[in-house]
Amino acid sequence: MGIPRGTWVTSVLTLTGIVGVTGSVWSATPGDRGATYHALESRATSVTTTFPDAVAIADRAADGHLSTRLTDRAGNELVRLRVDRGDAATDSLEFTLAGRQARRAAGRPAMRTTLDWSSEQAYSLWKDRDALDHAPLEWQDTLMRPAGARRRDVKGEAVQTDTVWLDGFSATVSRKIGTHTSYLTGRQTQGLVFISRFKKDDVEIGSSQWWPDEQAFAWSFPGLTEGQIDASRLKRIGGWTFTPDMAWMNTQGLAFYQFHTAANARRSISEKRPGWFERLGRLMMPAVEANEPGCDGLHWLDGSLYRPCCDDHDRCYARQDPVCSSSSWWLFWSSWSCAECNMMAAICFATGGSHIYQRYP
Repeated sequence: MGIPRGTWVTSVLTLTGIVGVTGSVWSATPGDRGATYHALESRATSVTTTFPDAVAIADRAADGHLSTRLTDRAGNELVRLRVDRGDAATDSLEFTLAGRQARRAAGRPAMRTTLDWSSEQAYSLWKDRDALDHAPLEWQDTLMRPAGARRRDVKGEAVQTDTVWLDGFSATVSRKIGTHTSYLTGRQTQGLVFISRFKKDDVEIGSSQWWPDEQAFAWSFPGLTEGQIDASRLKRIGGWTFTPDMAWMNTQGLAFYQFHTAANARRSISEKRPGWFERLGRLMMPAVEANEPGCDGLHWLDGSLYRPCCDDHDRCYARQDPVCSSSSWWLFWSSWSCAECNMMAAICFATGGSHIYQRYP
């Protein structure tokens, strides 16, 4: 059993389906979470964001244009916002506050407008309504606001986000105060938690949790993937490269389902196709026998949640010819057969091994 080092964890996080985490492909910036994230988000047809005093419903038309309607909790219209999509430098916005004339503005260059952003922008315009008539507009990070306005955490004000995609997929994330066993200390702790429930045709098939105080994200998609990551496991790539929010959690649910379903399908196909494709397909779940049980050379891990990572790694190594060893971590350039096992183990370590998902509530 060898230990992944250097940039291994950076690269394998992409394989687990965590969109927006690994710094090996891109660096997260305000308004851009990378091509994979935005490809998944672009399949969403509607996002409903609930605030304490308003509800925003954002829809995506077939041509990619976004339209958002903000109402108070009684259903009275407050704001309408439309985003006409061009390229990254030519998006244009048109917004109308109740009882006022429509106004137009240019989009922010290099920002990828999304449905959740459209909801947040509409809500922010309504909250800024008293200053809109006598102050020019400026961009504050990803929000267009009156010049000089005091900064506001619009994302932090949302209490629930509902996302609907094509093909019957949907997800709902809400914020709560919960008690759970801390991922950092192992003790009971209470704090803010965001819980996302992912569905296919209205049947729940997975869920995830984000505990911001611990910077810990955990998920469970029975039959596909389960695990957790936190800032300590991402330390090699500088920790979280962005702050997870409600929209990301829902989109991450789609990523887990899509990527791991595809991986299972590749594995099924690979059983009938020898060679490199077969080895790639067996990456996630090699069906082989173990050699020496436990974490060879790292037996202090045998009683930990990483033990299954070591055992699966040993099972993988046992079938190789020639037999691989811990030194094989440094031979990835000469043989895919050992790298396959090492990457599988790295994925397991990066995502918490056999982490037991704590359902809450």
